[in-house]
Amino acid sequence: MIQIIAGLQGAGKTRSLIDLANQEAKTTKGHLVYVDADSSHILQLNHDIRLIKTDEYPLVKPEEFFGFVCGVLSQDYDIVTVYVDGLLKNAKTDISKAGGLIEKICAVSEHTGVNFIISVCCDPADLPESARPYLKN
Repeated sequence: MIQIIAGLQGAGKTRSLIDLANQEAKTTKGHLVYVDADSSHILQLNHDIRLIKTDEYPLVKPEEFFGFVCGVLSQDYDIVTVYVDGLLKNAKTDISKAGGLIEKICAVSEHTGVNFIISVCCDPADLPESARPYLKN
């Protein structure tokens, strides 16, 4: 299952993502991963959540980001949820090209059973049609 939290800059997407991750950390028996472009939110995350900073890796295309996510999943079969704070920034792409990436992430989620909760900095109306069913209200 994937969920997308979309909104313009300053809409509270990161705060919502952190709150969801911290809430899940209180009850899950599996591992949680929080993917962010930097470590600016490390002190706000529960210490049981693994923070992975994409700025430490030479990712320059959406395909590389997708491979990166698959690599993370392949190393830990106990991951239950991956939180991605800022898909467009982490994947080095724009909303017009994000549909294919979201579809691939959805396929991996279905195959592995890992949940993805993803924030996207855009007007929800600008999401690709294929991504709209995953939009969290």
